[in-house]
Amino acid sequence: MEKRKLSIGRRIIFSSIITLFLLFFIVLVGEGLMRGIVYMKSKKYPTRTTVADKNWGHRSLENFKWEGMVPDAVGEVYPLKYTVDERGFRTFGDVNTVKKKVFFIGDSFTQAIEASDGRTYFDVLGNSLDIEVFAYGARGFSSLQELMVLEKYLPEIQPDAVVLQFCSNDFINNHHGLEQNSLYNNNRRRRPYFLEDGSIVFNVPAKIGWDWLNERSLFFQFLFTRIERFINSRAPEGTQTEYNLKKEGIAFTPFAESVRCTKSILENFKENLLPNTPFLVFSTHDDYPYFNAIANICDQLEIPFVGHIPQEIALSDEKGMNTRALDGAHWNELGHKIAAQHLVCDVLEILEDIHPRRKALSFNE
Repeated sequence: MEKRKLSIGRRIIFSSIITLFLLFFIVLVGEGLMRGIVYMKSKKYPTRTTVADKNWGHRSLENFKWEGMVPDAVGEVYPLKYTVDERGFRTFGDVNTVKKKVFFIGDSFTQAIEASDGRTYFDVLGNSLDIEVFAYGARGFSSLQELMVLEKYLPEIQPDAVVLQFCSNDFINNHHGLEQNSLYNNNRRRRPYFLEDGSIVFNVPAKIGWDWLNERSLFFQFLFTRIERFINSRAPEGTQTEYNLKKEGIAFTPFAESVRCTKSILENFKENLLPNTPFLVFSTHDDYPYFNAIANICDQLEIPFVGHIPQEIALSDEKGMNTRALDGAHWNELGHKIAAQHLVCDVLEILEDIHPRRKALSFNE
């Protein structure tokens, strides 16, 4: 008996259904595999510690707790207890305290997933200076996102001083073009950008992929990230942010734009604070041209600036005192302690008028 052949139209429909089914199966398996990998990683180190936010782009994941043993950059294992409260704060003190309240804001160095509760730089400072500490940080934050944190919690906390932790890649995260063309400092997530005309726009620095998929699918996030990194690594050097900054430095036009925007953001920090509220900026890195730019901005705005911490950390490393966490970039608990030791006098100085008598400082554990 002769088999009846399907019409061309039905063959196309049938092939399309099979193809869609296979693609769905691949995505389903890929998503399950990626979630399994992330789950296994989360058993060994805190992962997925931020979440998308419609107002800020992303934020620190609230009510997050993790406890276990983790290795540092040289393989030494130490106990890590990482806790975030219901607001996303690493440390949230008593707003009704009689102590002086200091609000610390920053990015991954202040979120500090590499240091245990009580062993972050701000907690060490809090114990040494007997101040009430409030600390909020999120990995990949820009200066504008940090300003938004200040604006939201300033009325509730009413701090006596504000300390802003600044990282060199903030200049890249503060400018869409710099971030989009960056090989190393592009988190590919929707975020707000401050424009030179004073307006704020939201944009996604990823060249491919959809923010909606990136935030909801680990499989597509992995796929898009790898494809984009492959494309960027083979793009002409003249299009890469890091190459142009190394070649032109401060003269690179997009970087100059970012410097002006960053200056405006820090001006907004000052304007949001009550008159005579101390405001301090310290840098975690001293690489050119970022360090020079933030130092100049602070000088122009008459903001106390602490720039010696990177040298102190590097000097400790040279002496064989490992200060780095597993990724080799962020501080481990020793790094946080050293940073606090070299930041304490500067914080004390901005508080000297409201702390006329201070007990001897101690960094004993």
